[in-house]
Amino acid sequence: MRDKVSVFYYPSEFPDQATLKKSILLFDELHFIDRPSFMFGDVGTIAAPSALRQFEQSFRDEGVPLYVHRPRDGPVQGDFLEQVKSDINDLEFLKQFQRGLENSIVFRDQQIHHGNYGEGGNHEDLARALIGVNVESIFAGKNAATLLLADKAIQHFRFKTDLERAKCLVQQAQTCSAMMNFALQVSEHQGMTPLADSVVYQNLLSTKYARAGNIMRERGSQIQLTDLGVAIFDELVPAERLEQMSLIDVVKYRKETEGPREAFLEHLAALQAKQGTIHDGDYRAAIENIIVGDIVPEARKFKNALDTVYEKLYGAVASGILVSAGSGAMLQVFGDMSWANLLKLAGAAGAGGAALATMSISAIVEYRAACRDCAISYILGLDR
Repeated sequence: MRDKVSVFYYPSEFPDQATLKKSILLFDELHFIDRPSFMFGDVGTIAAPSALRQFEQSFRDEGVPLYVHRPRDGPVQGDFLEQVKSDINDLEFLKQFQRGLENSIVFRDQQIHHGNYGEGGNHEDLARALIGVNVESIFAGKNAATLLLADKAIQHFRFKTDLERAKCLVQQAQTCSAMMNFALQVSEHQGMTPLADSVVYQNLLSTKYARAGNIMRERGSQIQLTDLGVAIFDELVPAERLEQMSLIDVVKYRKETEGPREAFLEHLAALQAKQGTIHDGDYRAAIENIIVGDIVPEARKFKNALDTVYEKLYGAVASGILVSAGSGAMLQVFGDMSWANLLKLAGAAGAGGAALATMSISAIVEYRAACRDCAISYILGLDR
């Protein structure tokens, strides 16, 4: 009997409709949170309830285990704060955040809510201002981002000068980092899988793996750390079809496809155990073989079963809709590090990293092998 696949959606308090529909069809349990009020000194985010709160009981009554949780509000401090500092002081993290604002509408709308920002203009004007910040020149120094945030001479939420816009960029990236690190901690402690709907989050997470790898190399370790093994397979349900279905239709669709969904998730659970038998060496190649040989064929079986049920419920599927090559959901296989170890390494400036520095290399290898139950995470690509 496999463990339930419980996903925790973290980018915002309410997901895109396509994300919600895909998640209903695929995962066992869905978890969301209200928008938290994170405080960073004298500035912070404004709390807001998730729009899903008014529907969560209705979903559960219809057999979809959907839950909305209250977040951990208040000051960001301790190891949590150290993780955020490590992110925003990483030039590559800021670059990836900036690229996300430029290239992904989904990500941009999650980070900059629609509205009027005074002298900054509307949300699109603000996005263009932040995209135009020269991060190479402004954040070239050590701890440049946290030093900029601490500079009282540069006012918050002003956009006239380069430094004011740069400070705003860091503040936005700081909130994004807090949500990501919060999600990673929840996934580790509660056994949930972090879920996002833009590939930008994959890129931001990869910067954490890169920092972890750099730290290990500086200690003279010969362990090869891979970033992420990623397979892009056909979308289980094409976007065109999802757009035509109401949430009530999707719930009914889930009930009718319970058998194929269970078979697919059972297969992924078996692959987690298989992944645990891989030893150091050409780890990336081994993971890619699993993806190509095992995951993709099973995903296609599940997709074919979904097509069959759809025809029974709603009529014949148009031939054009069946083809969605190259667009699909992303299945991420996280190889060498559990979330707990990743957090310790990627935030080595904090207490966690200092504690891990005392571990022997053999202990790290054993710990890594023991924590492969955190191996599978999903990002349902919606970028447009």
